[in-house]
Amino acid sequence: MAQKIKKDTARPQLKAIEGYKDRPRPVMLNIDYYKNNPLIHRDRRLSQSASEWVRSFACEDLKPLIVCRGPIRKEAMDVYEEMGITHYGILLSEKDSIVYPNALAPELRKLTDSTRVHRVPDYSGASKEERVERINQIIQTARDNGYDSVFAGYGFMAEDEEFVAAIEKAGLKFIGPCAATQASAGKKDEAKRTALSVNVSVTPGINNVTARTLLKKHPGREQLLALVKAEGLACDEKVLKDKKVSLETLADHILFASYAKGIDLFSVEELCAQVQADVAEMFKQNPQSRIRLKAIGGGGGKGQRILGASLLTAKNPSDAQIAKAAADSPGMVREILNEVKATGIGDNKNVLIELNIEQTRHNEIQLLGNGEWCVSLGGRDCSLQMHEQKLLEVSVTQEGLAAAIEKAKADGCKDEARVLESDLRVLKRMEEDAARFGQAVGLDSASTFECIVDRDRYYFMEVNTRIQVEHRVTELCYSLKFTNPDDPSDYFIVESLVEAMALLARHKKRLPKPERLTRFNAAAEARLNATDASLSPHGPSPSKARSVMTRESAW
Repeated sequence: MAQKIKKDTARPQLKAIEGYKDRPRPVMLNIDYYKNNPLIHRDRRLSQSASEWVRSFACEDLKPLIVCRGPIRKEAMDVYEEMGITHYGILLSEKDSIVYPNALAPELRKLTDSTRVHRVPDYSGASKEERVERINQIIQTARDNGYDSVFAGYGFMAEDEEFVAAIEKAGLKFIGPCAATQASAGKKDEAKRTALSVNVSVTPGINNVTARTLLKKHPGREQLLALVKAEGLACDEKVLKDKKVSLETLADHILFASYAKGIDLFSVEELCAQVQADVAEMFKQNPQSRIRLKAIGGGGGKGQRILGASLLTAKNPSDAQIAKAAADSPGMVREILNEVKATGIGDNKNVLIELNIEQTRHNEIQLLGNGEWCVSLGGRDCSLQMHEQKLLEVSVTQEGLAAAIEKAKADGCKDEARVLESDLRVLKRMEEDAARFGQAVGLDSASTFECIVDRDRYYFMEVNTRIQVEHRVTELCYSLKFTNPDDPSDYFIVESLVEAMALLARHKKRLPKPERLTRFNAAAEARLNATDASLSPHGPSPSKARSVMTRESAW
């Protein structure tokens, strides 16, 4: 819908790039607000800057292949064109082919050059063999068509360590966190171990049920070493000989060697039995609580199940009640593994067993790093959900909370001010811990540090090593100022995380640590979910409708 908005006729985007402040008087123009939203769209061509230093960060020679669908694909196309990137392409899958005959997608209306539209049956394949084949097809498509990088949006491929490693091995750039970061932060069990190592509080539970399953079958060090020899596993001799290494750590090390070889060391039935036993013990230790089972991979609410609702009102549950509640575990484990496609021989089938923290808020911190520095960009509250799918994402920023506290005090609302002050302290801790975590894993792109907040406490849950659906909530609150270390007056501004990811993929450690600048104190994103009459999910994916708060005061 076309609306009248103010537009600076003197190319304000380029002036912003070069740090100019003086602008001529704006005039009124009729423009298509959807295609030319000044909060989202701008000229991002650093090559046009008067500064030699700024021009050195141009990305016009980047040649990305976009391997994802949905709004993020169209957004990436828009941002790349605004950056001056002309050689980009998109990869369609079978799902796109089914949808497009009925509704011509905006991407295809925009990209009319058929030589830049490529096809595969699907992105990830139905089996492990198909997955490897699909990765090779994507790499070959990139090579055959002159692409030097791959962007996977917020789909599963964006967090697939094997996919990212293959991209890097092929000599291509991955526009997102590198394979090493995916390994140490992308898997939920490894992320929790890393968090504990840097003094970040985590959700109580069991992170290594697969190691416990292996120890149930091979309970001693000698038995484990015999297993290594019998299966011919390529393990680190130092780890095998170090008697100070705990049995669970040794079991984990052996399991990773089995994944590399592509074999299983226990059955799914044995895993399910161990999960059931651990769940029963957690019910005993935490009366009137539910337990969440969670796959170490996946996202978007997939690969999660909650059990124990029948025990919420039982102050002193009997052994029979606990056994009945825990008996649901095996079926749930199988559902989880099927959902995240971790059922193949040699797949890592670890499942997290966590205490379900009731009546909490779901907060996440946006991170950005280049492998040496890591910055936090405020938080987002994603507590309003249905079927594990987010419905409303609202910004949580220090500036917004500070403004709200000041207003509450001025209005004489002491209780409100006290609660907001507690929220501000929690947010500051989360941002500090998130940045420390990002530094520990060498984060070299965009990721999200996810937490659950319980009043004045918070627990780390996981890291999403990709851009999020709701990333524009953060973009509307903060921009990034990259300044020449030798000249404080020489800088450029980045307002898009997709743009920042491309810059990092192209220039990595050359980029100086940016300063975050406040754009607006608050922003929000709402999703319109397709459901059936019972409000159960119905349709391929949620639609997005964005609502922006642009007042200088919070809320």
